[in-house]
Amino acid sequence: MSKFVKVQTQLRDLALLKRALDDLRLDYRENARFVHVWSGFTGVVPLVVQTERVKFGFRLAEDGSYEAIGDEMQMGIVRNTLKQVQQRYAYQSVRVATQEAGFELVEEAVGRDQVIRMTVRRWS
Repeated sequence: MSKFVKVQTQLRDLALLKRALDDLRLDYRENARFVHVWSGFTGVVPLVVQTERVKFGFRLAEDGSYEAIGDEMQMGIVRNTLKQVQQRYAYQSVRVATQEAGFELVEEAVGRDQVIRMTVRRWS
């Protein structure tokens, strides 16, 4: 029997989270019903993500972040997907912050280590 599991994240902005999912071309539904049969959990959550191999949701936690919820037996796949989502979320966050500060993206590269390096510039 599998368990209902939640994974705490630092993802706090739903718009940035959706941008990250879009970047990764992950299918998601907003304000959708998430059902975990074995635990009996049923509820409408802000986002339900469906990949080829797994389905999981994001719901608002008490601290204002979005926690990932899903089935314990699929959490390995969910955690790997979350790593990618968190990286794209951070990328989108930096893009928004730099644009708001008047910077322009000049160059972007992804290294072999999958680290994204960005060069921004602001003309005074």
